Parts: sequence; C-alpha cells; structure tokens
Amino acid sequence: MIELDWEIDRIEGVTLVSATVATTATTPQRVRIESRLDGPLWHPGRGPHPDPEWTDAGWDGIVEPNQYRGIGFASPAAPAEPPLEVVAARRAPTDRSATEGDALASLTEWKPTPDVLERQR
Repeated sequence: MIELDWEIDRIEGVTLVSATVATTATTPQRVRIESRLDGPLWHPGRGPHPDPEWTDAGWDGIVEPNQYRGIGFASPAAPAEPPLEVVAARRAPTDRSATEGDALASLTEWKPTPDVLERQR
C-alpha cells in the first residue's frame, strides 16, 4: 500500500505542493502520482536538466521499502483537495540476481518454518 502525505501553500498566485510518498510493501514499488490541480504543473528540474521522474502530468518513481520519497511542484492553478493522486503502483523490477535469502525475505504473507530451512542446507 502506498502512503501519501501532502501540504499545500498558496503564495502570490502560485500553489506550492510538497508531499512524501512511502510504501508498506516489503519490495520496491514503482509509483505513478498525478496532480489534481486544474492547470499546468511546474516540476523541479525544468530547463536544460529535466528530472526524468517528472512529466507534465506527474511523477513516476521508485519507492524503496521502509523509505520515504519527497516530491514537490508548483502551479498557477488554485489549490485542490487532495492536490495529488496515486494512479498506479506495482512491484518494481530489480536488476540484481536474487539469492535464496532475498527470495525468502521478499515473501510478504508466508515464510517457511525453521525446520524447512534446516532441511535445505
């Protein structure tokens, strides 16, 4: 499950949105978050070095287990409640080769009993 917490500030005609994204899953999650403001999205990293996690519609990034990600953007649009929406979340693929221990650690609902683990050695 993805947890999303946000704050909204309106300063001189600009809406500033800051948020934290976390997951309760035990594996990395690829999360897609979109703005619900009715206007353009001004995300960080615009210009010659755009942030690859941001598009004109929102943020698409990976949230590691037991970690938080901070995101934020601005817009000339009026504030909305909520200002953000999680539109997709799925387990992120990993590039590393999984070991037996990694596979067992990634199990979320069931883990073998110690006597089963002893028989595998």
